[in-house]
Amino acid sequence: MKTKLANACALAALAWSALGACSTSAFADEKRVDFAREILPILSDKCFVCHGPDTKKKRLVRLDSYEGATRDLGDYRAIDPDSPEKSELIVRIHDADDPMPPKKSEKQLTAKEKELLTKWAKQGGKYAKHWAFVPPTKGTHSKEDASATKTSIDAFLRADLRRANVDFAPEADRATLARRVALILTGLPPAPDRLEAFLKDERPDAYERYVDELFSSVFYGEHQARYWLDAVRYGDTHGLHLDNRRGIFPYRDWVVSALNRNLPLDQFLTWQLAGDLLPGATLEQRVATGFVRMNPSTAEGGALPEEFQAKNNFDRTENLGTVLLGMSLNCARCHTHKYDPIPQTEYYRLLAFFNSTAEHSMDGNSYTYGPTVKAPQNLAAWNAWIENESAKRELIDSIPKLAKESKVPAVGYTSWIKTDPGKRWSELIKPDGAVKSLGLHAQADKIHKRRGELEKSFTTTLVAKDRDKPRETKLLRRGEYNLPTGDPLEPGILSVMGKFPEGAPRNRLGLAKWLTAREHPLVARVLVNRMWQRVFGEGLVRTPEDFGLQGEHPTHPELLDWLAVELHDSGWNLKHMLRLMVMTQAFRQSSAWRRDVDDPENRLWSRGPSHRLAAEEIRDLVLWASGLLDSEKGGEGVKPYQPAGLWRALAHPGSNTKQYKQDKGQKLYRRSLYVYWKRTSPHPMMTLFDAPNRESSCVRRSRTNTSLQSLGLFNEPQRVELSRAFAQRLLVEKKDTHRRLDHLFTFLASRTPNDRERAACEKLLNVLTERYKKAPKDAEALLSIGEAPRDAKIDVAEHAAWTQVVITVLASDFALLLY
Repeated sequence: MKTKLANACALAALAWSALGACSTSAFADEKRVDFAREILPILSDKCFVCHGPDTKKKRLVRLDSYEGATRDLGDYRAIDPDSPEKSELIVRIHDADDPMPPKKSEKQLTAKEKELLTKWAKQGGKYAKHWAFVPPTKGTHSKEDASATKTSIDAFLRADLRRANVDFAPEADRATLARRVALILTGLPPAPDRLEAFLKDERPDAYERYVDELFSSVFYGEHQARYWLDAVRYGDTHGLHLDNRRGIFPYRDWVVSALNRNLPLDQFLTWQLAGDLLPGATLEQRVATGFVRMNPSTAEGGALPEEFQAKNNFDRTENLGTVLLGMSLNCARCHTHKYDPIPQTEYYRLLAFFNSTAEHSMDGNSYTYGPTVKAPQNLAAWNAWIENESAKRELIDSIPKLAKESKVPAVGYTSWIKTDPGKRWSELIKPDGAVKSLGLHAQADKIHKRRGELEKSFTTTLVAKDRDKPRETKLLRRGEYNLPTGDPLEPGILSVMGKFPEGAPRNRLGLAKWLTAREHPLVARVLVNRMWQRVFGEGLVRTPEDFGLQGEHPTHPELLDWLAVELHDSGWNLKHMLRLMVMTQAFRQSSAWRRDVDDPENRLWSRGPSHRLAAEEIRDLVLWASGLLDSEKGGEGVKPYQPAGLWRALAHPGSNTKQYKQDKGQKLYRRSLYVYWKRTSPHPMMTLFDAPNRESSCVRRSRTNTSLQSLGLFNEPQRVELSRAFAQRLLVEKKDTHRRLDHLFTFLASRTPNDRERAACEKLLNVLTERYKKAPKDAEALLSIGEAPRDAKIDVAEHAAWTQVVITVLASDFALLLY
């Protein structure tokens, strides 16, 4: 920031005159400008690229700190604390000839921004920490708002509604609410009989009971897992070059299992980051470390191992930034961050936590890209057996006798046997195969045989393991793998986010302790914001991937902080937090558009959530309604119908995923969570409806609306097949058109059709029935799509006509929307 001394006074006078003859005391009487909310976003967006954390020129002003802004540069200060009205910042932003930002700058200040900056500077130019870097505190809401609402969440929201002279919208009808909360928690609407039972339940706590029932559904964990798998970029293939198969699906199944049993989120995170480093790590805890191994990898012939060692670490570090810190760290790979207070050195200290994992930087195009562990194909079934009361009792009863003759510990037996079941069992057996305590032979033999049956189906899964000797980590100049500079760096954290826990080890376990510490300013906020996003459709922070200076300010910062502290207070209880949200008046509102409030983006939360369903929900809905949904859990990814040759067209000739071999039988009807995820070519119906490729983290999916989606909804083979099966179900279970349409709409929309919808469906049905009677071959061609068997006793024309009606209704707003 330069100044022309000869003109400085005149320019200052001009600026002052242009703004009106206001005194400093007049500004002091006005409401003070909120630096964190109003000023910092402007400085970050318009000024920090030259005057921010990465500023290196000695004579250039730093505007990212009070010390920098008030530094005496000899003939001026950007912010003059002694004479605020003489601050150079005021002069330069109003200088028509030599303004800041410069005229050539892409981003220019608006008149409103200039006014705010001027007011702030004249009020003394005080600085404050960016809100996201200050640990959250559990603030309070007004007594008025608390008395007018049932929950603390509603009280925080009502304060803003009251300021806008509006209130919450009326509550949605019970059927709509039943469908909405079921879709939010399980990804599926309520079955007609369950819906009817809820609607008839007149108890005052009927809704609470219904919600608790949804939390206990096995569908809950499967649905909630999808959000996490998006974030950690889960895929069944390596992702780069050959994009070969990768053995990792037990990790996906562990996520489902952990969420279903409501594993506290601090443990959920710790196991994934450092389960292998926990004392007496169990098989399950080691499987969870697949999180660390999720980065795309390669064995490309021309690739350099040293380069990909760096790239793999970049990916892990930046994924951690997105998933848990809500921060974009990419800039700091090459230089100190332009906008956020993240020095380049600290980026590499954070990276050092991942630099000493034992796998080679090149994956060898191998399914078993070590280190790996043997793991059950169905982790949930294995855990159920391990925890089975009778089996556990028999084993525990055996401990005193076995401990006398073997190395089995008398204390901590369950953890001991889980660490490595095969090895532990061998320690219970003599060299000749006999059990070491013949009084125990019968019961041990029974358990041994069952374990053997289960272990035959074991697969391998990628896990994390640290090298015996840590790798040396150095800062890489410009992020180039071959330009290390400076002294070796000890693993460390981003200092703007607090201190490393005292006494914690400088490894991934210590990293997990830092992230889950109560003092950490970001992790709990980031997690509860994404919970809010899945419940309400948008986050309180509408840039869930960026809580930094370039991100959006929370719509309700006090509420966000209250939720973050509540997450800690609840013991990191995800179900508790989701339950709080779905019980609110805000969630239970009608989602109908309101003309009495100017809130088009629903930033006041003045109406209930409404948005298009995700790709998986769209597919699962018709699978479930058709009656063909296969309820099997876990296992290797399945391959339903997709266009022939799609993988081959996109694959390297040497890839073992170039040939798509469609599954047969029940595997075609598994839930969408279990669809095989090839990173370079995800299932086309998933990508058509905005599922990410999972080559990088995704914490917020797009929701597009295209004509190509309509073509897919009407013509994709599985949708046609499932519509045929659904139509058959309607024809068999209900005896007339009226009841069939009621059943169809109840499955999809949790209500019966209105008169207009009923008339349109009946007209379409009549037209199509006549058409297919005249063209039976067309009807047979339609009904031949897909492998599901057809009931030959049903009239062909009638079945085909109903199939088309179902396809049409399935493509309608009320089937595709959460509302």
